[in-house]
Amino acid sequence: MFKKQANQTNLKMSSVIGADMVIEGNIKAKDTVRIEGKVTGDVETDGALIISATAAIKGNAKGCNVIVGGFLEGDLTSGGKTEVLSTGKIVGNINTKKLVVDENAEFQGKCIMNEYMGAQILTQVESIQTQLEEAAPVGDAPAKEEEEKDAEDVPPPEEGNIPPPGDIVNQDNNFRKNHEKKGKRRNRYPK
Repeated sequence: MFKKQANQTNLKMSSVIGADMVIEGNIKAKDTVRIEGKVTGDVETDGALIISATAAIKGNAKGCNVIVGGFLEGDLTSGGKTEVLSTGKIVGNINTKKLVVDENAEFQGKCIMNEYMGAQILTQVESIQTQLEEAAPVGDAPAKEEEEKDAEDVPPPEEGNIPPPGDIVNQDNNFRKNHEKKGKRRNRYPK
């Protein structure tokens, strides 16, 4: 009986930045924000963020769900779904749970598709970097000298423990011959 429209969304519009407006500074809101003008600064909302085709943002953008139809130069963080329309252009990284990019849209940057995993990976990388910095500071000459001394302290292997190079080949050939004699897997070890 009733047809559902594909783009039907019940949004409580909190703010609209008109096409003729220029804002320099950060924007924070609790509900949906639609930007049609130019913003230099970060845009953060707890609701949806709509960046229309006439909009240009130079700064980071954050929203529950984000639709990009204009230009964004900065990182984008979405707690839900991010859509980049055919007129959209993003120069920066995206951190989102779901991503839809139109074939004519432009995106230059990195994308992390799971917010939790992205934060976890970032924490691990920072932890590893900290451990490396604490272990051996970059450009520390005495650390290299200690490594060289440690390498010199290792005694050479005893002659009885290392088989001669030909011995390994002979063992392999003996293995092949034994299996061929028994009729097992004749072609598995070609000569």
